[in-house]
Amino acid sequence: MAQTDVIVVGAGMAGLVAAVRAQQLGAKVTLLEKGPAPGGSLGLSGGTLWCARTVDDLRRLVPRGHPTLGPRLVEDFPGGVEWLRSLGAVLTPLDSKPDRFVYLMDPNPGVFIAGLIATFVEGGGTLLTETSAVSLRINDAGSITGVTVRPGDGARYELDAPVVILASGGFLANPELKARYFGRWSDRLIVRGNPHSTGDGWAMAQAIGAGSSAAMSSFYGHLMPAPPARVPTNDFIAYTQYHSEKGVLVNREGVRFTDESLGDETNAQAVAQQNEAVGYLIFDDAVYREFAVREGGKGARASDTFFESQALGAPAATANSLEELAQAMQPHGLYAPGLIATLSAYNDAVTAGAAAHLPIPRRDLTYPVTNPPFYALGVTPGVTFTLGGLPINEDAQVLDRSGHPLPGLYAAGADAGGIHNEQYAGGLCLGLVFGRRAAQHAFGG
Repeated sequence: MAQTDVIVVGAGMAGLVAAVRAQQLGAKVTLLEKGPAPGGSLGLSGGTLWCARTVDDLRRLVPRGHPTLGPRLVEDFPGGVEWLRSLGAVLTPLDSKPDRFVYLMDPNPGVFIAGLIATFVEGGGTLLTETSAVSLRINDAGSITGVTVRPGDGARYELDAPVVILASGGFLANPELKARYFGRWSDRLIVRGNPHSTGDGWAMAQAIGAGSSAAMSSFYGHLMPAPPARVPTNDFIAYTQYHSEKGVLVNREGVRFTDESLGDETNAQAVAQQNEAVGYLIFDDAVYREFAVREGGKGARASDTFFESQALGAPAATANSLEELAQAMQPHGLYAPGLIATLSAYNDAVTAGAAAHLPIPRRDLTYPVTNPPFYALGVTPGVTFTLGGLPINEDAQVLDRSGHPLPGLYAAGADAGGIHNEQYAGGLCLGLVFGRRAAQHAFGG
């Protein structure tokens, strides 16, 4: 059995931050990474690190967020950014909405990850890639004593440590858990993040009595082109339908089912509840030209999200009338009469200024579908990270089913749940803030 002071499970944002901070505080650290290289979903992202600017901003962005962990996130974020800069990370401020701080990892997330790994290894840390954590080990008092691990060759062995920090990325790549918590068809959702995040932290902690957080039915994700399209894992952003809030979303019956103006992240969760976890995004040429064709920048390449999605094989059509569009989409599973009736009622309500009084109210961003040609694209949700998971306190300690800390066990990033709920105010910030807090509580920082 190998001995170390702390085992960090997962080498994404949360794990890298926790490992480096624990090392700074004098701990001997072993960092486990299930995949062939560190990075996790951070490595697949555009490298944008952001958070709500104030607690009031956070409450507007995430009304159902955690009442104490949310404020802690906001309060600790600026200090976390400065800490990363002290390690040599280049974080460039970006212009954004007034309710948030936004930074870009310059020149890209790969360089950011390489910098943290270099700091960790040069400081004497041990990084084990292609090594899975299988189970947590505890003593008779219920305190953590280590982890059973399995390297790529499958030969299990034990690592001893009195502290374990779980940062395995949630359960976005676990079909069973997605179907359990997100809806009947959710095992089909696209993995828009780390394919190695299969709920290992959740399962190990549950096995020793951990509780579960709020927001188990919530995830952060976006709408992506529906099958048979297969989106390249290194190019998610180019195919993401961020502009769904400007269009009209219908299900297979041609019926609207959500207020699209709430945003693409919310729309993705709504589509997950529909038959086959598929929706159809309808918009006109004005929306296409202004929003569906995107310039490059902020970590993303230039893209035409409609025609590039169609080229991948997604259900799609264009037409010069709504009737022709509906007929063209019927072979793709969309009921044409239902679509025509929905769009007619929607356009009438928008013209009359009464979109908020539709059966499914449209409260904002009331773009009419009146300017040909018209576009229809089959979409399905892609999950970037899960919002529910293990309950933690402000020190990132994992709580049992009675709300008491499990001695020596911490969680950060997507393994810690309930901080955001339904809406979100940044993802990488969760790993930054609570990864640091876990290490600092464990080792007296």
